[in-house]
Amino acid sequence: MGIDLMYKEIPATLLAQLLERPDDARRVDGLLFAPGAASGWSAAASRTTLTDEQLDARFTWPGLAVSADQRHLLGGLDLGKYPDPDWFACFLAAAEDPAGIDLTGLLSPDPAEQAAAWRTATEEADLGPHHSAHQDGDSEYGFSTDTPCYGIPSYRRSEDLAAVWARIERVLAAHPRLAGRIVEQFGPEIRYYHGCAARGSADLYVCW
Repeated sequence: MGIDLMYKEIPATLLAQLLERPDDARRVDGLLFAPGAASGWSAAASRTTLTDEQLDARFTWPGLAVSADQRHLLGGLDLGKYPDPDWFACFLAAAEDPAGIDLTGLLSPDPAEQAAAWRTATEEADLGPHHSAHQDGDSEYGFSTDTPCYGIPSYRRSEDLAAVWARIERVLAAHPRLAGRIVEQFGPEIRYYHGCAARGSADLYVCW
């Protein structure tokens, strides 16, 4: 059986609760999972408590169609929760070095052109630090859990995810004519980070 890695968006307030006792597996599972469901997220880990008015004011980028229900729903696999691909890191690097990143190549449908653009990228983007939940001596640990075939090695704070969205916005603003192609190529990632930033969310790095 393989291991699936993913980002799980959660409210920042829920992350604060988890960090109070990250080594208490029973409490961690009680906060994250629905009772009796081995892989079902709790209501607190599934939907935001922000009002429609607050969400309307926060989802401000016009390039994505986001329904009212999607604004309330915390990011799932269909909203781009798999770890970001290498070429997305190159795309984000254009926020800091637009002259050194070949966006046309990165957006090409030709795999050879994409590969050439990756090779000439001048830097890899930092997608935000991954933080350890607790430390024992020199060893760092994530959150304890009793859920089978499951692990939570690290997390990212709301400000980490907002910083990624800020980089995306800078690239989009610098290349308005490419915005449609950018959304077509990186739609799941853009939707995920826009949602996290708009909701003020944190996330967990999860292994299934």
